Amino acid sequence: MKHKRPITFLCVLVFLGISMLTTPLQAQEPVIAPEIGKVIAEEGVDAANQRFAELMASGSLDYTAEMQGLMTLMSEYMQTGNEEAGGAVGEMYTQVMQQMMAGASNAYPPGMADTMAEAQKAEEQQRKADEEAEKQLQKKQLEQSRGKARDDLERFTGLYSDPDSNDTSRAIFVTVSCDGYLVTGPMWADVGPWWMRSAADNVFTYADSWTSLSFEFSGNDGRGMRLNHDVEGAVSPLENKGPLPEGWDDCVERPLR
Repeated sequence: MKHKRPITFLCVLVFLGISMLTTPLQAQEPVIAPEIGKVIAEEGVDAANQRFAELMASGSLDYTAEMQGLMTLMSEYMQTGNEEAGGAVGEMYTQVMQQMMAGASNAYPPGMADTMAEAQKAEEQQRKADEEAEKQLQKKQLEQSRGKARDDLERFTGLYSDPDSNDTSRAIFVTVSCDGYLVTGPMWADVGPWWMRSAADNVFTYADSWTSLSFEFSGNDGRGMRLNHDVEGAVSPLENKGPLPEGWDDCVERPLR
């Protein structure tokens, strides 16, 4: 998520810029604003940002003139409703202001350094708050998509195959993940495992762009002995024929993404 500068911080910069722009200094004609306006019109904001970086490398800029030019250009974009261009030019204005302050901090009124430090502190706090809010939102969305983790899933594990056959080559395996979810899959197909979502005490579902499945377990004392399902190519219900093959891990680690 891209974080914008807080309005308070930008307002401080604009205020300080105006105060310096009104001082009786002999300013040159701005270089950056006319060039940036031309690039935005012809090539767009991304190209303008690149060109701005090149212009800022020049050691002969008159920062007072450049700030005045960028402020005027930003106002023009805002008045015409071009918020993307206006925001980009506002960021450029901020960088010119900071460069000017870094090179001549002693030339500013008393207390300005403290004001800027407080504004930057507020910006950093807002950025951290935005990042934390984004993390919490992503966590909530992830929990909603996965469903609730459970600690009673071991009773469903095993190999489920045709109750009228001893052939387990077309069995469905059922195991658990290390973070509390049911993981299943066909023994006869080279596909990734199905990470099931708990829909009820003994009902689980799975869905992706190509597959939609529903599993329902039944048995004595809540133990999974039979599996009703809608997996294509397998009879239903299947019967639990015993534990998973020797060598299988006790739980499945969730893959890193």
